[in-house]
Amino acid sequence: MAQFKNLQAVHHWLNESGIDVSDWGVGGSKTVKQLWDELQSGDCAVHMKPALRIVNVLQLSIRKGPSILLEVEQEFGSGLRRQRQQPPSEKMKPGESCQEAAERCLAEELGIDSDLAHFQASSCQETSSITESPSYPGLLTQYKFHTIEATADGLPEDDFWRSNIAFADDGDPIKRHRWGWRPAASDSP
Repeated sequence: MAQFKNLQAVHHWLNESGIDVSDWGVGGSKTVKQLWDELQSGDCAVHMKPALRIVNVLQLSIRKGPSILLEVEQEFGSGLRRQRQQPPSEKMKPGESCQEAAERCLAEELGIDSDLAHFQASSCQETSSITESPSYPGLLTQYKFHTIEATADGLPEDDFWRSNIAFADDGDPIKRHRWGWRPAASDSP
């Protein structure tokens, strides 16, 4: 895994890897500075050659009857919206367990105290996929998903919006998230 001394070293690596960053920071994508911040905080790592961003993601599978909670869409500060259809997710910190990441995810994404949730820690499963990052166009990303089953009290019955605290505090481009209960995918083949 790579360690960079500074932001300029990240720019150099991206350039040497043939990744055009001229559109980064436009239309919902993130900037090179935000990638540097993710690397510094441990939210991601990179493999030098070939250029690959690696992200460990905790996903909560929160069920209520036959439905599962999904982030239906995101709204950017510009008013632009993007469809998601993703479960509550949080980048895992180095050394963080599935349970710890799940509790942090509930608090940060949904404003729910972990006392109102029941986690099935033994259900934590890992899958992996490599795709181009929507946040960093042109940079392949390996997502290692750690999914844990949960139930949570105190969530609205209907679709609801939740403001993104990181929008104001950390400059995250996402202003708010819309959540909703949707039919769970069938477990049968």
